[in-house]
Amino acid sequence: MEIKEMLERATKLFEDVRAILTNKDATAEDIAKSETMIAEAKGLQARAAQVKEIEAARDTLTAQTKTASNATSSGFRSFGQFLIEVSKAGNRHYRGLLHPALAEMERGAKAISSGEPVTQNKAGWESKADLAEGVGATGGFLVPTEYRPELLGVTPPPNSVRGRATIIPMRRRQVNIPVLNQTNTAACVPHWYGGITANWTEEAEQKSKTDPTFKQISLTAHKLVCYTVSSDELLDDEAIGLASFLGGPMGFRGAIEWHEEYAFLQGTGAGQPLGVINAGATISVAPAALIGLGIGDVLNMLEAFLPGSNGVWMLNQQHLSNLYGMVDAAGNMLFVPNVNDTAPGKLFGYPVVFTEKLPAPGTTGSVILCDWKYYLVGDRQGTTIESDNSELFRYDQTSWRAVHRVDGQPWLSAPLTLQDGTTQVSPFVMLSTKST
Repeated sequence: MEIKEMLERATKLFEDVRAILTNKDATAEDIAKSETMIAEAKGLQARAAQVKEIEAARDTLTAQTKTASNATSSGFRSFGQFLIEVSKAGNRHYRGLLHPALAEMERGAKAISSGEPVTQNKAGWESKADLAEGVGATGGFLVPTEYRPELLGVTPPPNSVRGRATIIPMRRRQVNIPVLNQTNTAACVPHWYGGITANWTEEAEQKSKTDPTFKQISLTAHKLVCYTVSSDELLDDEAIGLASFLGGPMGFRGAIEWHEEYAFLQGTGAGQPLGVINAGATISVAPAALIGLGIGDVLNMLEAFLPGSNGVWMLNQQHLSNLYGMVDAAGNMLFVPNVNDTAPGKLFGYPVVFTEKLPAPGTTGSVILCDWKYYLVGDRQGTTIESDNSELFRYDQTSWRAVHRVDGQPWLSAPLTLQDGTTQVSPFVMLSTKST
């Protein structure tokens, strides 16, 4: 590790410890861990100081050796000339004619007595302060260091799907759910009622038979896991609380929640939930531009959206500029940027959520409009995090695992066809790619 890396690491440790010691909510465990961080930072500082001192001694020795072996490097043609100039320096008749090399040596000697920082002169002389914290041997070892036992990390955005979806508790690996079959496409027939129709009839005439039809969907629990192994020495010596980190929102639990929502959006349904982007019930709307998002695209998606639904827009964040630049047919901006406000909270009355879990603009699914109550989330097992040291006992290692069992899919297998036999609507609409 280079000196710069050691000092940068030590500085970060000091800053972390300072934050703990100045935090009124810091626990006794946090304070205790800060001592370990302080020790590590001090060790790094000491090592850096030793390396720096060794390099300085090496440079000094190199310069002195060069001066001794070649007197001309100090500005004298020969050693004899050096002796002559020294003799002249002691003669009052030559006081104003001091040789430049001797004058530089004199300045170096004065710097030594005044404690100025180390400098290398042409004569090979050095001057440095007697005591300084920059070098371990001259005082650096006496300077205490700090360590901050806090792991920094960027908090991920909150998830937006699970809280809006329909949760189905599962007591077994698989659960079957009956649903009304609303996939008929016959014209002049309302398809909301699974095939039930009402007929006008006269008095005492035979009534026409009308029967509803049903379907069944299955939720099968899929397993989502995290696993890692740590040495027991690390667990004994670390200062941030590794077990707490792994079980927290920035560890296994947070990672599982991220991947779960990604599957609800883009899952293939093979060994994982079926995401709305790949679901048969989702309607694709072709955009007008290659990677843009215009008012026409939004209106087309609204036309295909299930009437009366409680929707939410979800967009890849790269669509932010497209949203702010959206104009109507007359060229008027629909969203007027205000530096005091965040991105628009609603679009045509529906909340707007930006997420990295959707594809980039120009790719199918970069914008979706969904009513998540029509999406079923089958919860078989909430996230459980366990540790064990028996498996790797002979290696002095402890393993952690996190297990989460879940499934998800829309309960509609296809869009609903309106009575004209052509127009389709769905609680799941997405922007596809531009047709060629």
